[in-house]
Amino acid sequence: MSDFPAGSERKRRGEGHGHGRGEEYAPLRGEPLPGDHEEGQHLLGEGAATGTHYSYEEEDGHGRESEYLDASSKEAFGVKPQVINLGNTIVGAGLMALPKVVQTLGIVTGVISLFVVLMCTIKTLNYMLVESTRCRSTDFAAVVRQRLGTKAAHVLDFSIVVNNVGLLIIYLRIIGDVLVGNAEYKGIITDFMSDKSLLAQPYFSVGIITFGVLLPLCSLEKMDALAAASASGLALALLFSLITIILSLVEISHDGLKDVSFGPNPLYFHGGFVQDLLVIVGVFPVIFTSLVCHYNLLHVKEDLPRRFYHKMPEIVKVSGCSCVGLYCVVASFGYILFKDDVQGDVLLNFGCDALERLVGSKMCIVIAVAVRSMYALVLSMTFPLIHFALRQTESTILLPRPEERNKPVNRWGLTLLNLVVSFVVAMEVPNIWTPLQITGAVAAGIIGFIIPSLLHLNVPEQEKSTWGTVQAYLLLSLGVLVGVVTIYQLCTGNLS
Repeated sequence: MSDFPAGSERKRRGEGHGHGRGEEYAPLRGEPLPGDHEEGQHLLGEGAATGTHYSYEEEDGHGRESEYLDASSKEAFGVKPQVINLGNTIVGAGLMALPKVVQTLGIVTGVISLFVVLMCTIKTLNYMLVESTRCRSTDFAAVVRQRLGTKAAHVLDFSIVVNNVGLLIIYLRIIGDVLVGNAEYKGIITDFMSDKSLLAQPYFSVGIITFGVLLPLCSLEKMDALAAASASGLALALLFSLITIILSLVEISHDGLKDVSFGPNPLYFHGGFVQDLLVIVGVFPVIFTSLVCHYNLLHVKEDLPRRFYHKMPEIVKVSGCSCVGLYCVVASFGYILFKDDVQGDVLLNFGCDALERLVGSKMCIVIAVAVRSMYALVLSMTFPLIHFALRQTESTILLPRPEERNKPVNRWGLTLLNLVVSFVVAMEVPNIWTPLQITGAVAAGIIGFIIPSLLHLNVPEQEKSTWGTVQAYLLLSLGVLVGVVTIYQLCTGNLS
């Protein structure tokens, strides 16, 4: 069932002048469709409790929805570009930190945690799709403003800025680790050149990538223009996972599963109940950050033809399940490969010190360079998608008039400002683990759990169900709990 009304106001006046079904009404982003009330259409809560889909009909009982769907169903339409864009938004820096999560929780517990958070994420994404349909808007902030008020919209805008700037900083930090390494590990450049050479300086090498490659990609006006880059990024991520699996199988053939924890790792779980609980809660922000894509969900919907909005739940499920499958493989095999030596950024482990005994001195150099280069490219393809949502949010805050937002000079100016700030901070951040925890707990928790749950709890009383309300309260509590615990650990200096 489509999730938009099919009233007569949806079609432009002048229908029939060379258009079989008439052109679709195309309002500005965030503008409600006209005629929603005048035509006497009613929103039927079919799936209001499940957060999946809605149907519409008119008071006179002669709705035109089925006629519209029958006509549009004759057209073949694939959702692959949208699946790829949403999937590439999900796959990013979090993938590099998940082996550390599995090392902490153990393989079985870690995989279960990933799937639990996935189910929660899909539920909250569906909450957003339902409210987007109700508000006739593909602007996340506009939906929140209409349903929860202006203050909640400001909180959302702030959270998106914090979350996405944090992610951009983490991405550039990883790219820096890949190219020049850090105090403990060498990068691709420093493996072959002197530490004092110009290319071995992070500001120079990462600066070339940031302003020579990422700046033009980030300045594109529409997200669907990044579909080809997104496909390349996902393909490289799959190749990275394949290499990790092969190396892990070689490791298993040498030492078996010795020193691998399938349950909570004794290295971290040796205190009392409260301390162990804090350790568990402390890794959930990283999983949150690895799965949150809410800030781009409605942009993906916006890029769909309006008559195919009903495909969004399918896009969410395919993207989410595919990414978590990839996460489970890389996290589990990455932990098996490096065991308790795994770093918060697993790319740092892909050096000859760890790989030489498995593949030899020459092959380890090839693999180390290939793996690090591939994931640097993956992040470079994901980076513009994260930045797109950031720039959209900043444009809404700083440029209230739509015609100002569309000016190339404003688009390029915001893009350049974002990249300069992210670049300078990234060069001073020592590692990615702590920023991932803070970003995931505060910003990703608000964006991915708290606000979508509040949206669902704010639906009309006649559309609520007891179980649906309980689920929303549980998701809300999870977001609040993880945020509070992480801030507490940060303030007390116990954030690992």
